[in-house]
Amino acid sequence: MPARSTILLMVWTCAVVSSARSQTTEDLQRRIEELELRHSAEVDALREELRAVTRDAPREVQDGEPVPRRGLSEGGQTTVFDNLFNPAISVIGDFVFAGSDQDDAFDRLNRFTLRDVEVGFVGRVDPFASYQVYLHIEEETGFEIEEAYVFVDDALPDTFELKVGHYSVDFGKFSALHDHDLPMLDKPQVLQDYLGGSLRGTGVELHHWTGLGDTSTLRWSAGITNGIQGDAHSMFGPAAGHHHSHDGADVESFGKRRFENFAFHGRATAVVELGAAATVQVGASIAYQPKAVRFFEDTSMQPFRRSFEQRVVGLDATYRNVDQATGRGVVLVGEALWSTQEFSNDGFDVSRVGAFGGHLCGEAFLGRQWSVGATAGAFEHAEDASERSSDYGAFATWKVDEFNRLRLEARRFQDPGPDSFGISMQWTIILGTHGHGIPW
Repeated sequence: MPARSTILLMVWTCAVVSSARSQTTEDLQRRIEELELRHSAEVDALREELRAVTRDAPREVQDGEPVPRRGLSEGGQTTVFDNLFNPAISVIGDFVFAGSDQDDAFDRLNRFTLRDVEVGFVGRVDPFASYQVYLHIEEETGFEIEEAYVFVDDALPDTFELKVGHYSVDFGKFSALHDHDLPMLDKPQVLQDYLGGSLRGTGVELHHWTGLGDTSTLRWSAGITNGIQGDAHSMFGPAAGHHHSHDGADVESFGKRRFENFAFHGRATAVVELGAAATVQVGASIAYQPKAVRFFEDTSMQPFRRSFEQRVVGLDATYRNVDQATGRGVVLVGEALWSTQEFSNDGFDVSRVGAFGGHLCGEAFLGRQWSVGATAGAFEHAEDASERSSDYGAFATWKVDEFNRLRLEARRFQDPGPDSFGISMQWTIILGTHGHGIPW
């Protein structure tokens, strides 16, 4: 009997344990199902939140259909590990050997020079605007911000565009070009003397273009900047070296900036098609600062300020006839400039000088890789129109490909000082995507 009781007790215990295990398994399964339902509800809530955020957000277009911006937040950002919004990056190296018969240019000539390393960052902020930054780095002087601006190209009505920041002012054919984009080594001498090379400023510039019939296009721009400022990186001539022109500050500045102390600029240009490959472009530009302020000290070391008027007007014309299939053709550019500026060394004796100058450039393309060209220029000096300078030269360019270019150039300079001769070998390398738009 005891044996039977023991056996029955064991059977009952096993049944109880089995029942408990079954109950525990059912509870766990039920809890898993509840968690899955809760997780699904949370995911649905997140999706609805994403739809609410992106419903009214600016939309991009893909294959003709609008698509929501990427990202989980209202600003369109994702995570710190996401590189979808990285800008396009480029690095340009401009290496030059410049030789000359000048006797007083040990640090500049008859030597190898890393004239320019340009680092560019370009990317779209959103469907309405892009941001562009170009840093200029020199072997000896370090780096500077060459350009940094927002370009609003898809937000204003019609074909209006807006540039805001520090930028190359829209003036003439060559002033706004970066040095490595020139058809020759240096900016024309007249631009260096009248504008300081590349005319740059910090401000706002409005653009607009429109069609004139079926074969013509008109484009104009107008802007306001803090002042007329030049930036030159030339190798030869009377303005050689890297320097900035500005409104001057011999002593510490003081006082209030007024509206007439700003600088104003504008340009209008039209392009007319003459055939399948030929076009003619004509343009007019102006840069004007009614009262550029400089600061001086009198004989008792008391600071005072004087205002000076500055005005530069330019006319330019370009003939272009290049066969896109073969790369053969010719480009001819001519530009004339009138400068009217006031100068003073001490703030008391002020001279008003009117000067005239111009330059020509022609380039014949023998194919996609080879071209030859010639340049010539003459001008009256902006500070003393009785002094005149001129130069002429020739160059040959070999574009190994779109990222690799070699150029040989020779130029002769006739200046108030000793005449001089220069020869240069230039090697320009482009790493990454690069481009500065249409040279209007």
